[in-house]
Amino acid sequence: MAAAHSRAAATTQHFAAHVARAGEHVRGAKLRFRDPDLSDELGEDCFVFLWLTTVTYHPDEQLFSGVFFEVPRELRKWHEIGDRLSFEAEDIFDWMILEQGTLHGGFTLRVARQRLAELERADYDRRVGVTSWHPLPE
Repeated sequence: MAAAHSRAAATTQHFAAHVARAGEHVRGAKLRFRDPDLSDELGEDCFVFLWLTTVTYHPDEQLFSGVFFEVPRELRKWHEIGDRLSFEAEDIFDWMILEQGTLHGGFTLRVARQRLAELERADYDRRVGVTSWHPLPE
């Protein structure tokens, strides 16, 4: 996953270009959130990784923003489903664009898929909505 994150972080300019395009496509960014309660309880930083959707880019502020479509119990004190959150490119752990079944990016999704048995991958693709995996940008 660390290598997937590094590749995603090095290609956020591709994500920004996709986000800026007009058209029907799902725009998602995976971010890392510190779990304050568990971190305090354990005395060490603990994190939750979440995908935000409907990502847009705000060039004047040089910020992205995205919407929570799920919020785990650990973060409900601070965030709600439907909240929009602003973030910088450096905060992106992974990014994805899903356009008519073709997935661009999705570096950590690809790692998760590779870890599955061959027989489970078609079901994974259906759940994610992917019919084809576009080659990763360099």
